[in-house]
Amino acid sequence: MLDLQQDKCSLNKLVLVSSWRTNYGVEGETKSSQRNDEIVGLYKAAGFLDEEFGNTADFGEIAEGEDKKEDEFLAKIADAETPLYPTCVNHSKLCDWMLPADNVLHTSLYEVKKFLKSFDMGYEKIHACVNDCCLFRKKYKKLENCPKCKVSRWKTNIHTGEVKQGVPQKVLRYFPIIPRLKRMFRSEDMARDLRWHFTNKSIDGKLRHPVDSVTWDQMNAKYPSFASEERNVRLGLSIWL
Repeated sequence: MLDLQQDKCSLNKLVLVSSWRTNYGVEGETKSSQRNDEIVGLYKAAGFLDEEFGNTADFGEIAEGEDKKEDEFLAKIADAETPLYPTCVNHSKLCDWMLPADNVLHTSLYEVKKFLKSFDMGYEKIHACVNDCCLFRKKYKKLENCPKCKVSRWKTNIHTGEVKQGVPQKVLRYFPIIPRLKRMFRSEDMARDLRWHFTNKSIDGKLRHPVDSVTWDQMNAKYPSFASEERNVRLGLSIWL
């Protein structure tokens, strides 16, 4: 924060000195008058009497904000200079020239996205009622309005009231689970974990996993064919009310 009292005293001295110089002809009358006007303006600003300066933000806060930005910038520079590993002395985390000339590392974000796209299993877009009454699929797939609340399936221009045909008000993104389960079982370690429940049931009567529960045994008794296949997966559904 600025010490306004000290600034006022200093400006008072400047006004007196300027007035003394004007009286004794040290400088021309016109220049002295202009200087006095500037000093008086500064004096008013220091006292927050000038409307323009009085409406500005606190100078201390502005300076503090600039210091914070500078500190953040310096922190980023220091982070960029972080060694690749603890004993590395020649390369930082931003080095891209440390690899051999014949390396196959992707050189653009587009190439990286294109490469990762091959691992993407995608999802299905299903139009939904804006009030969550139904999904526009199967027998409702060609409907224009919700069969329950009668609200339009499509968005409406709020200014003109025109219906935006083909632009749904709400979309459900469904991630098919079967392709994902297949991908999981292609991993040896993950496939072992998915079959863990079949061979690791508790033998001391203590509950450590859902497989040790009474509900699990009831499901096995009700669906013996399903229970006999160790690769079958049981999914739990959580509902937030």
